[in-house]
Amino acid sequence: MIFLFLSILSSVVILVIFKLTERFDIPIIHPIIINYFIASGFGYYNADLTLEKVAQMPVEWVWPAAIVGSLFVFTFFLIGLSTRKAGIALTTVAAKMSFVFPMFFSILIDAKDHYSTTKLVLLFMAIAAVFLTVYKKRQKRVESLFIVLLPVMLFVLLGFADSMVKFSQNYYIKDENASSAFSFLLFGFSAIWSVGLIFFQKNKKAILKPKTLLSGVLMGLANFGSLYFLINALNELSLNNSIVFALNNTGVVLMSVIIALSLFRERISIVNKVGIALSIVTFGVLIAFL
Repeated sequence: MIFLFLSILSSVVILVIFKLTERFDIPIIHPIIINYFIASGFGYYNADLTLEKVAQMPVEWVWPAAIVGSLFVFTFFLIGLSTRKAGIALTTVAAKMSFVFPMFFSILIDAKDHYSTTKLVLLFMAIAAVFLTVYKKRQKRVESLFIVLLPVMLFVLLGFADSMVKFSQNYYIKDENASSAFSFLLFGFSAIWSVGLIFFQKNKKAILKPKTLLSGVLMGLANFGSLYFLINALNELSLNNSIVFALNNTGVVLMSVIIALSLFRERISIVNKVGIALSIVTFGVLIAFL
């Protein structure tokens, strides 16, 4: 359970850093670029890798790491485009609800993750809790089918990326050292893509500002932790990986809302309050089910 808790905590730290970059007027793309290098570097260090060991890494690790690492960068821009065109409400719901993909994917491919009616009810409770907690009324009119497809694409791609993480864990990544090495490889591909992003920045020197570097380093450590601890949680709690995904996402949403209310004084609707209450109940039942 400790790995699951640390994964939730790491994911929440990322969200808090995003919020703080806005408050301290830090262009978000800069810490994003830094974060991939830090996450990959920490994976390299934590796995005690050398160049020789990297060259000997299993070939079958490369393609899922390349896919997910690339999707991490692409979906970041898709989130930005969807937020501007379709609105923050649709984008947030699409991003948060994408966890349904790895939940059901785990039941399909994992021999230890069996289907049951009770589990199905719990999974739908988690879906409802997350949806109600993050739901916001749309602030702008959606004008075309293409704009509607933006959050749909985000929903599918984020879900696919998490499903690929489950695929890798199920077949290849079986211990903590392998989890670190795989994280190094995955975030390494993200870092390679982000190199190209640097050249499109108007004020390239701004990336070297202390507050930008600090936010990027902290985000990188948290990003590494969210993936590393999640994979280890999936290995540790192998009988119910679909429940692990539900717990992880419900926990992230619940904890981030609590922080938003207590630290950032954000306002929420009655629907969100119902969602929070359901999230608390669902989280407790899911833990008991494990």
